[in-house]
Amino acid sequence: MKMDEKIMIQDASEVDPNLLRMLNRGLEDIEAGRTLPHKEAMEEVRRIRAERRQARAEMGVAANA
Repeated sequence: MKMDEKIMIQDASEVDPNLLRMLNRGLEDIEAGRTLPHKEAMEEVRRIRAERRQARAEMGVAANA
């Protein structure tokens, strides 16, 4: 690993190959337009979390009935 003005630079051989694949996939997704604006993505995350909370609450009620 080299130092470049206090910035650590790793050789590609030192990086987890799975991480490199994930980064490449992300770049491919961006190039292909398979992304959402941050605001939309966070709305989707909140929607999914709310659905999961609701499902857990309903399961808890059913289990205690």
